[in-house]
Formats: sequence, C-alpha cells, structure tokens
Amino acid sequence: MDDQSENESRDVPEDVKEGHFAVIAMDNDELKRFVVPLSCLRHPSFLRLLEQAAEVYGFDHEGALTLPCRPSEMERILALIYMEFAHDCLA
Repeated sequence: MDDQSENESRDVPEDVKEGHFAVIAMDNDELKRFVVPLSCLRHPSFLRLLEQAAEVYGFDHEGALTLPCRPSEMERILALIYMEFAHDCLA
C-alpha cells in the first residue's frame, strides 16, 4: 500500500462499515451522528434531505455529511426506510 492509500484508509472511522457512510443530523444546537447504508441514497425522504443539505451547506465539505434536520426526524426517516426494506424482503 502506498502512503496516500494508507492515509486515506485511516480517515474512515472504524464504525463506518463497507457499504455505509456517516451523516450528522443537526438542528440548532442538537446534533447526532448516524452511520447509514448506501441503500438510503435511493429513498425519496433521504434524497430530500440531501437536497436541503446542498441548499443549506453546499457541496464543499469534509467529514461526515451534515443534514439539516433534528436527530429525531432522522431516526424516523431511517425507521421508515428499514421498515420498507424489511417489507420488501418478506414480500
């Protein structure tokens, strides 16, 4: 492994497994970090949050993606996504 590849591999936190990415839900002073699967990128509710994040924060950002919503709202969206995924798997 070359030096740059080695440094890049260390930049990813250990709790972010392959196929996942970190986001931070932030509303005023309330914030919470989430590790979510890449499959969330296909869900309309999550896509709306990404559009809002682009409007509020822009695209020039390092680290975890910051989403403009309360952590409780992010939890609700993730629960909805997981329930829909479970339903699709059982169907």
